[in-house]
Amino acid sequence: MNRKSIQALTELKAMLPYIAAFNAAAVAVCSVVCVFFGFEWRLFTGLAVGNALMAANFLLIGMTVEKIIRVRDFRRGQILGGASYGLRYAGMFAVLAILLSLGLISPFTAVIPLFFPKIYYTFFYVRREARHGKDE
Repeated sequence: MNRKSIQALTELKAMLPYIAAFNAAAVAVCSVVCVFFGFEWRLFTGLAVGNALMAANFLLIGMTVEKIIRVRDFRRGQILGGASYGLRYAGMFAVLAILLSLGLISPFTAVIPLFFPKIYYTFFYVRREARHGKDE
């Protein structure tokens, strides 16, 4: 493993129990939907693809940020960040569009896991700030 990705991988590993809980909730909701409307396997393949894209996106963001920090040139870092952002999202949407056009995924369940890191960090920092405020 490349040294550049160690911190992002460490962060992703710390999130795994929470991501597993988010996925368990998503699978439970999908299962209930399947009970009432019939089994739809695309719901579950969408979750799997969404999780893979979420993990890849998270690691690429982390590696890009570490690279930008090492550059230490504001303009070059800004260009690098913008290029990374554009390429990541173009690639992610291309993968989603191809799989959706082939009828292999549900778009709704494929997009849900992309929000898991935002949810995790929102609750992590809210909880940390609540504890920090009590200590003062």
